[in-house]
Amino acid sequence: MYKGIAAAAALLFCTTALFAQKPHVVMISLDGMKPEYVTHAREHQLHLPVLERFLAEGTYAQGVVGVIPTVTYPSHTTMITGLWPAQHGILSNTTFDPLEQHPGEWYWYFRYLKAPTLYQAAHQTGLTTAAVSWPVTVDAPIDYLIAEFPQSEKTDVPQGKLVKPVNLKDTIGVALPANATQDERKTAWSIGIINTFNPNFTLIHLAALDHAEHEHSPFSAQANEAVQQLDRQVGQIMDAELKKNADAKIVIVSDHGFVRVDHHVLLNNLLAKAGLMKLRPGTVPKGTSPIGSWQASAWNAGGTAAIMLHDPTDAAAKAKVKALLDSLAADPQYGINKVLTHEEVAKRGGYPDCAFLVDFKPGWSAANGVDGAAIQDAPSTGTHGYLPDHPELRSTLMIQGTGVAKARHLGVIDMRQIAPTVAEMLGVSLPQAKMKPVHYQP
Repeated sequence: MYKGIAAAAALLFCTTALFAQKPHVVMISLDGMKPEYVTHAREHQLHLPVLERFLAEGTYAQGVVGVIPTVTYPSHTTMITGLWPAQHGILSNTTFDPLEQHPGEWYWYFRYLKAPTLYQAAHQTGLTTAAVSWPVTVDAPIDYLIAEFPQSEKTDVPQGKLVKPVNLKDTIGVALPANATQDERKTAWSIGIINTFNPNFTLIHLAALDHAEHEHSPFSAQANEAVQQLDRQVGQIMDAELKKNADAKIVIVSDHGFVRVDHHVLLNNLLAKAGLMKLRPGTVPKGTSPIGSWQASAWNAGGTAAIMLHDPTDAAAKAKVKALLDSLAADPQYGINKVLTHEEVAKRGGYPDCAFLVDFKPGWSAANGVDGAAIQDAPSTGTHGYLPDHPELRSTLMIQGTGVAKARHLGVIDMRQIAPTVAEMLGVSLPQAKMKPVHYQP
């Protein structure tokens, strides 16, 4: 009898130990957070007690060199696949829509992905997953999901699950005031999911800082207040996770940096004037695109624009586009930093089908539209999307938790290193991600 009891006790101990050994990682993306918000917090009179603690008690990068373009959806997907956008399939925030047939359409859906993700790799090893407002997750195979989908009057009803299980928000029992901000809602939902289901791998995307920077520029009073609010929200999420799992690892990332912008360049306006885009004659009915046909079109992404050809084999159109871009680049008023060829962009994992890529200088950006002046001013706003070569566009990586070195400075790293690093923490495999993990262990 004693042997049976001993065997049962041993089995229980092994089962409990096995369960305890399952990792817990929370990865929180603070959209648009330049590393300097934390590494130079005192210079900007910022009070960030939670985030600054990562510098002393964790491992952090001076900056993360991003992808082409440095915008939210490609960057977030690189951080969970370890691949360039041309490999994982999320080429920009918005889909290419030269005739404006699907206005406001973003790469919201999991079906757009062409590569395995961290949350899929976690599932394969029996780990549970959760995501709150992480990009490209509508209908994703995630256990506890509140997908990002900014529904508006311009978009169709989403084709897939936004919340999974469908009663998730009721199950986690979160009561929110009517005036709660989006990030307050996301924080409360994240804490509710952690408290109720204790997932092994949780992805969270908070975006208020990005919105403040777009409207008022980085390090504006509004942006500084937003990052201080994020500090409090990160602290609340960490407290909930560490109360459940004292050995959890917390990974703080961002998708891109930011620059101030005062001038917006309407490249499609200039393409139309050059005869590369035909506009509809007369008054165009509301809701109808003014563009009737196109030989070349700018796919804008803030600080860059991919120039697409209707017929990639049309040598005459390509030559005409090149002549136009060369003339614009030679004129300082357009603020063009450089023009990359198709081959140069493809080599760096950006738009695989573009003919050219226009990169602007900080202070200028690409804007949509074909009407009015080709250059329009909007002082003291902000944007991103530039080539990752610009130091101002570097993003953030900070790690804290059990098994993480204290006060380790990694220098400048590649964004493709983040997914292999988190895969190592989770004990999962991402064979397609070839970059080495960062050295975060003591």
